[in-house]
Amino acid sequence: MRDTFHEIFSTLRQNKLRTALTGFSVAWGIFLLIALLGAGNGVLNALLGNTGMMDTSMSMSSGYTDKAYAGYQKGRYISFNSKDVDILHDESIFEMVDDVSPTLSQFDSLYVGDYYTNCYMTGAYPVLKDINKIEMVSGRFLNSTDIKENRKSIVIGSLDAESILGKGNNVSSLVGTWVRLGQFSYKVVGIFKSDESMGASYATVYVPFTTLSTIYMKGNDIPRILFSFHGMETEEESDAFEAKYLKFVNNNHFTAPDDTGTVYFWNRLQSSRQIGKVVKIIRTALWILGLLCLISGIVGISNIMLITVKERTHEFGIRKAIGAKPASIMKLIITESVVITAFFGYLGMILGLVANQVMDVTMSDKPIDAGIAQVTMFVNPYVGVDVAVKATILLIVAGTLAGMIPAWKASKVKPIEALRAER
Repeated sequence: MRDTFHEIFSTLRQNKLRTALTGFSVAWGIFLLIALLGAGNGVLNALLGNTGMMDTSMSMSSGYTDKAYAGYQKGRYISFNSKDVDILHDESIFEMVDDVSPTLSQFDSLYVGDYYTNCYMTGAYPVLKDINKIEMVSGRFLNSTDIKENRKSIVIGSLDAESILGKGNNVSSLVGTWVRLGQFSYKVVGIFKSDESMGASYATVYVPFTTLSTIYMKGNDIPRILFSFHGMETEEESDAFEAKYLKFVNNNHFTAPDDTGTVYFWNRLQSSRQIGKVVKIIRTALWILGLLCLISGIVGISNIMLITVKERTHEFGIRKAIGAKPASIMKLIITESVVITAFFGYLGMILGLVANQVMDVTMSDKPIDAGIAQVTMFVNPYVGVDVAVKATILLIVAGTLAGMIPAWKASKVKPIEALRAER
């Protein structure tokens, strides 16, 4: 075997340009595959990361009646009330429901010193933090004491905190201070990470549900309910829940039993699955493009081996004339193919992983100004080492198969014809 490798390296040194061009096509193929998969993963991670919601959760908004009923005209607005919330807590009816957070909303003005902006307030319960995957930068989110005591507590977005304090300042210093919201002062208890994809021209804050309801006299009206769930995985189960809850709401608000306009459902699990299907299609497309790049390198190996066989026909004739077996000639050609593919494939793999690291440092988590919003288009462009190694092994196996045809052709050379071939 040692003599075989010595002979192969001797042949490669004598044909440096041919070897370099062949190796480049192999390395370039695996490099493109890994870099392409990494870039694709970066875009997909940004897409999935911008959802900002728990997959196993649902949002329900009140709507308008589609039918006249019991003396009421069509188009009557139906607002949820405490009964619509309480029924979700009844495990004997909706055992799949976990945490429930009714929400209120209100526009007002936010004042902090000389800073002023329009403000969109969301009155919420503490569980909304988990349902909407709200990430805290500093301080805390709303708690049960805020709800029970109707505290004037407020949680502000990180971008709004930066606008208040000025860029470069530590937003954590805002926690514990007091700000004015409308006609009342609120204590800042936490800073949450702003959703930069929203692009709103006003501040977004969270206050206790009970506080907002009391100050703005919302009464028993609840425009929106969010909740998390378990065991509702299929579309049929989701449809069954929606029909069951819709029936209760219609009965509670004296609307037609079959009126479907009173509640708008948004099942985030179903939306997540739709996104998952799109992601799967994109990943498949990336692999197909990458494999096509690999095929170009494999074809290059096969062509070079064919050229090698043609150039060494005279040599193979002499080998067979002095007793060399066809198997030994096949072994020589295949081994040469494997050596070229393995060495340059490994080199391309390393360069591809390095390229992903460079993309991570230079492009990952960098917000891009899309005109109406700051969006993150690239996050963690990684490719697992296991994937890179498997791709490289695939290339080596394919390179071996690519060298078999030229090797078989070389083994079939007849000594007489080979000795007559031009050197």
